[in-house]
Amino acid sequence: MQTYQRIGNQRYTASKIAPMCGALCLRASDRLVTEVQLDSRQCKNGSLFFALKGEQSDGFQYIEQAEKQGACAVVVDYRRAREALLRVRCAVLAVTDVKQSLQVLAKNYVQLFGKVQSVGITGSCGKSTTKEALARILSALGPTAKTEGNLNSEYGLPLSLFSLDEHTRYSVFELGIDHVGEMDVMLKMIKTDVALLTNIGISHLQKLGSRKTIAEEKAKIFHPTVQAGFISRACTYGSMIRKRAPVYLQSYAADDITAEDLGLRGWRISYKDQHFEVRAVGRHLLEDIVGAITVGEHFGVPAVDIAHALDGFTPMKGRCFVDAGDITIIDDSYNASLDSMQGILSHISSLSYKGQKKVVLGPMKELGSMSVKAHRQVARVLARSSFSTAYLYGKEMEVAKQELMNLGFLGDIFYTDDFAELALVLNRSVARGDLFLLKASRSMAFERLIPSLKMQVQEGGVRYA
Repeated sequence: MQTYQRIGNQRYTASKIAPMCGALCLRASDRLVTEVQLDSRQCKNGSLFFALKGEQSDGFQYIEQAEKQGACAVVVDYRRAREALLRVRCAVLAVTDVKQSLQVLAKNYVQLFGKVQSVGITGSCGKSTTKEALARILSALGPTAKTEGNLNSEYGLPLSLFSLDEHTRYSVFELGIDHVGEMDVMLKMIKTDVALLTNIGISHLQKLGSRKTIAEEKAKIFHPTVQAGFISRACTYGSMIRKRAPVYLQSYAADDITAEDLGLRGWRISYKDQHFEVRAVGRHLLEDIVGAITVGEHFGVPAVDIAHALDGFTPMKGRCFVDAGDITIIDDSYNASLDSMQGILSHISSLSYKGQKKVVLGPMKELGSMSVKAHRQVARVLARSSFSTAYLYGKEMEVAKQELMNLGFLGDIFYTDDFAELALVLNRSVARGDLFLLKASRSMAFERLIPSLKMQVQEGGVRYA
């Protein structure tokens, strides 16, 4: 069972959980539900498998695999229920809408824990770092549930909500959106007591249409019954969002605290006579830390407890995670927006470093008509940087390559649309003491490059600078 899911504590059978899903139990079972799964490959003994139909695959085709993996029940569209009864022997629950059934279950599950004080976090970037820092802070007051990994969509949020149990006092959940109406769907599952908005960028512009629409949709997190709201002072459309919010929105910024830049070691923070270090690289991550501190103050966490909670804080892998050794890898591969690209490029460029600084950039996806302009803008920031080599990957980055050449970038430029070629060239170019910054949209899975880069050092197949 996945550790973040505690739904198994409720000892549900298929027939008992069916009303919570808005489902009709066509075949019952005495087996207990231990967790909820959307991926048949991840099913375990006691899984409740929701056979969702997506753009690329149909979960119904995998109900046998789910049962073979240990699923005790499957949730299927009622129009295919008869077929399901023939294909599997486990319990079968029939619903009119499988996705909606998952969300209804999450909503009903949340209502079992009405005394939990909840925080919702949204924004174009910075959600995960803010969430991780705030969860550590609130844990000083009591057991705290949080979004695990990137389970922050209308599919992922329900799985995160199952992390609540009778011991939970606080919860911190990310609410990420990539299309109009998604925030409304998530607010039906949980209306958090407190809400925080980090920023408004151009992420998912292709689906959302305009930056103003992004702002309008994300601003819905400040729903009519929210008790307190927080927003970054640098947030674009902040004035519009404040006017529409039903409560006063307290603002925050990195400048609200005293912080000494320790380069790749992060920041040394002085806060209300407390001193501690966080290993978050970049000023944008420092702002996320300040956002978490500000919400922690709202909940009354003492300064000494905040300092203790955040001392040594390290962001999740893929979010400016520093992997130091014979070579230094800054893994910022989880995602990429124009703001985060510009921010990390400028910050790493400004750092003093003995070895060569090299950057590996992949495309920023879902930018629609802004894609060409955004990738050119990245090249303009890179052209003024101290990176010795730029490795560019993906068709969108071809625009950046041309812009770098036009601007007379002094470093070396390598471009390819072949991932295998990118990996090969990188491995051949590694030198001890090098620093590599890896950043691209999530779909590029740039973390795949890390093991081979490190292996070059471990096996001695690396030249000296």
